[in-house]
Amino acid sequence: MKKKMSAVLALSLAAAMMLGACGGSAPATNNNASTGKTSTAATASTPATDEKQTLDETEAWMTPTELPLTDEKVTITCFTTQDSNLTNLVDTLADTPMFQELEKRTNVHIDFNLPAVGNEASAYNLMIASGELPDLIKNSGAMGVQNYPDGLDAAVEDGYFLDLTDLAKEYAPHYIHALKDYGQYDKNVELSAYTKAGRMVGIYQIMKQPQGHWAGWYVREDWLKELGMDIPVTYDDWEAVLTAFKDQKGCSAPLLLANTAYDGLYNYWSQGFGVTSGFHQEGGKLIYGPAQEGWREYVTLMHDWYQKGLIDPDFMSAGWIPDQSMITTDKSGAYFGIYTQIAMLEAAAQDPNAVITAVPLPRKNAGDQLHFDNAVVLAGHMTVSAKTKYPELCVRLMDYMFSEEGSLLANYGIEGDTFEYVDGKPQFTEKITANPELSFAQAMAYYCMPGARCVWQDWSRELGAVPAKDIECYDIWQTGLDNANAVPAVENYDMTVEDRAEYAKIMTDVKSIVDERTVQFITGVLPLDQYDQYLADINACGLDRAVELAQAGYEAFLAR
Repeated sequence: MKKKMSAVLALSLAAAMMLGACGGSAPATNNNASTGKTSTAATASTPATDEKQTLDETEAWMTPTELPLTDEKVTITCFTTQDSNLTNLVDTLADTPMFQELEKRTNVHIDFNLPAVGNEASAYNLMIASGELPDLIKNSGAMGVQNYPDGLDAAVEDGYFLDLTDLAKEYAPHYIHALKDYGQYDKNVELSAYTKAGRMVGIYQIMKQPQGHWAGWYVREDWLKELGMDIPVTYDDWEAVLTAFKDQKGCSAPLLLANTAYDGLYNYWSQGFGVTSGFHQEGGKLIYGPAQEGWREYVTLMHDWYQKGLIDPDFMSAGWIPDQSMITTDKSGAYFGIYTQIAMLEAAAQDPNAVITAVPLPRKNAGDQLHFDNAVVLAGHMTVSAKTKYPELCVRLMDYMFSEEGSLLANYGIEGDTFEYVDGKPQFTEKITANPELSFAQAMAYYCMPGARCVWQDWSRELGAVPAKDIECYDIWQTGLDNANAVPAVENYDMTVEDRAEYAKIMTDVKSIVDERTVQFITGVLPLDQYDQYLADINACGLDRAVELAQAGYEAFLAR
């Protein structure tokens, strides 16, 4: 094991860990070879609806995986990303106890290609352009930039990735079950696992149950009590609280905004005005928030607060997670964070009496219901190279991570070492929760499967080291909030390659204007009387056409 990280860096990475990882011209061929047990052909056929239903309803998931997967040791190559918690601990994931145990059980050695942290996108593009593909390729999906540019169907048709539909039907019963199981919570997740052409090309991370809000807003509760004020609920409440923080507590940055002035995750400050920073739907019709009157109301309020000194004057230089030193040194009293941070921030605060508490989303009126809970989307996924010699083995190996025994290894490690059963449920031992050399996040990444991987993920494992007060954030942040108007990510919609390219070009230009001018309006660089010109400019980019393309893709997606 390499030298451990500093305590400060470990704390930062512990927080980051929870957030819940160019086309070439050389098409590949489908080269099927023996895995050591059996082999199968990988086809590019499109399943009919009844075939997909049969695939979903298989009961083979109840049968444990036959191990080892191959009689003779086989090495599979894999392009994936390094976990930031492991960068100073190991050179390759194969050196971690979990992957060593996986190799012992399956007889499959994984040779990892791990690009440098921060260089993942360029490494991915160079790999695709070269046509020299490993057996398994990690793609970032809707949440990132490591993707075949024209989509998964094109990647199959261009000869880069395998269509896994038939392979999954025969060799991935546990994955199919996990996908169907989550469909009871959100059918869109199940639909997103298939492409426009009806193919299953990627194997995705699937949660065992919905996680709910893992990020939101905090305030200094001790200050509120000292000032005789209640938890803010409405925008008017918030203005009163922030004003008191500024005038009576001497805050130089009462409210810490993200650098874009909005968070694209839950849209906390704009939701109360009926809009998000992207799309939502009303009666099946897609609405682009920054083009609506509610966005003007939101920007106008933020401008007013900025002029009154209630917002960090340098917010545009921050990230989407605030500078923690602003919090711990009493420069700010309201900030955005993730649910694991309360205890950490209280412990680091210069005021030993600091008390931090989660607060619900702001709204115009106390009883208003909000409708834009974050829709769950399938993002990171593993694809199989069309050049692989081991198509069946690759699928069976991935499927093992969705079986009961495989997902237990991925989520908790090895029984008797990193977890024990307590009242019939796996619980981490102190090797994870109180490791003298590793933070909780580092220990989980080292002894278990690192986060954002293609497994049947039990996110609740994180709660083993989270104080009860922190866990309460989930309920607080979802107060008066439903998912009625949320939509899946546009990247999952059914569009042709040409339509997707046209949509992307338009929205790149639109978003550039939205991000730039939202900040400029708030800070006063641009006067609010130029807001109508802003609307004219985003419409001139072709916004109506982009909405039209998204609407058609959305309807086709729902009709899968």
